[in-house]
Amino acid sequence: MIKSSIRKSILKRRLALSEANLASLSSSIQTRLIESDYFIRAKSVAVYLPIKNEVETDKIIAACFEMNKKIFLPKLHTTDLNFLALKPDSQFQKNKFGIPEICNPEAEIAEHIDLMICPGIAFDSKKNRVGYGGGYYDRYLTSASYNHLGMLGFSMQKTESISVDSFDIPMDFILTENGFLN
Repeated sequence: MIKSSIRKSILKRRLALSEANLASLSSSIQTRLIESDYFIRAKSVAVYLPIKNEVETDKIIAACFEMNKKIFLPKLHTTDLNFLALKPDSQFQKNKFGIPEICNPEAEIAEHIDLMICPGIAFDSKKNRVGYGGGYYDRYLTSASYNHLGMLGFSMQKTESISVDSFDIPMDFILTENGFLN
C-alpha cells in the first residue's frame, strides 16, 4: 500500500480515539515499556512529545527522572533532527508543526542513546514504520548512535504491508497494548 494512503487512513482512525481510550491504551503501553528489559537496561532514553493522538509518553518521562536516566527529546533544525536532554527546568517553544521543543541554548545534545522511541502513524509485521513523511527520523537514524530502536503504537495502526524505500529504517520492536512485536 502507498504510504500516503496509509497515513491518511490510519491517522483518521487514530484521531477518532476517545480521550479516555487514548489515556487508557497509552498508560498500558507505557507501563509495558517501563517494565521491559529495553527500558530497565537503558541509561539514556529518547522519546517524542505526542501529537495527533500518538501514544502518550508522560509516564516514560517521569520514570526516567525517577530512575536517574537521561531523557532526550527531538528538536528540528531546518531539515535535520537533534535530541536534547530534558531537565526539570527545561524551557519549551513550539516548532513549525506545533510540537513543543526544548529551547534552552545550553541543552546537552545526545551523542548516544540506549533506547530510541520513534513516533509513527503505521507499522507492519516486519517492523517497518510510516511516519509523517518528512524523513526527519530516517535521516537522523542513519548517522545516530543508539542501541535499540522502537515505536509505540496502537494495534489499530498495524497495516498489512508497507512499501519500503532504501532510506527507511526498520524498528527493533513495535509495542502496542497487545505487547511487543520483536
